[in-house]
Amino acid sequence: MFPTEKLEFEDFYLLEAFQIAYLPGWVPEREFAVALWANPAIEDFLKRKCPSISDFINKIKKENGLAKDDYDLTICVKKVIETCSDILIYNKCPEVYDNLEFHNWDFKEVTSVASLDDKIILDGGSGTGRVALEAAKYARYVFAMEPVTILREFIKDKAKKAKINNIYVIDGFLHSIPLPDDFIDVLITSHALGWQLRDELREFERVVRNRGCIVHCPGTAYTSSEEATHNELLKNGYNFDKYKEADGWKRKYWKRVNGVRLKNRNNF
Repeated sequence: MFPTEKLEFEDFYLLEAFQIAYLPGWVPEREFAVALWANPAIEDFLKRKCPSISDFINKIKKENGLAKDDYDLTICVKKVIETCSDILIYNKCPEVYDNLEFHNWDFKEVTSVASLDDKIILDGGSGTGRVALEAAKYARYVFAMEPVTILREFIKDKAKKAKINNIYVIDGFLHSIPLPDDFIDVLITSHALGWQLRDELREFERVVRNRGCIVHCPGTAYTSSEEATHNELLKNGYNFDKYKEADGWKRKYWKRVNGVRLKNRNNF
């Protein structure tokens, strides 16, 4: 995915605590254990930065020993880096991630289902800020919410260079949005939905005003591997359509928040 950028195992030093917490169940266990046996300083960093990962690391190291030889170590490290390339590149080279072709979808996919004119917008999981900067052309204010520190700085720099002054960059997660109830007119996510889907859906309903709109574009790839997310969104009242991106067919979702839903958030 990032053929022009050299990633190294030492780039794990760049990860934030919440990113490290994603590793169990995602990173290949034997390969990760082998890499950590060879890099005790990185293991110590990961455990100190995110103590909750300690049991996982201890377990996989107990189950998997040292590399068979230097070639085995090289292959294991390569597989770990390839698996985690997205989160490594976010922290090391956000400008590389920002230039990937899949970001170049047509923003009319959003404006065709929700008016942003003079609205208060939340771009949740803002990444490199592409959606936030597009939304700022229409909106009164845009809150670009992004949990990765270096990406928040990247968004601020992009907005400054573009002389856009109606974007407010904030720290936060989709499942725990640091904004008050009934505050947002339109909430948008792009390539960010689904880490803690049910909690995320509750938070969207909480922060979006009555008759406000929630848009996920793209929300899922048009593949069987994302059917569970697709079905959960449909169950919660979302409309959807499909459209083509550079890397294949995607689905966008949208819904209008209504008073009945707002009164029954606890039963969501």
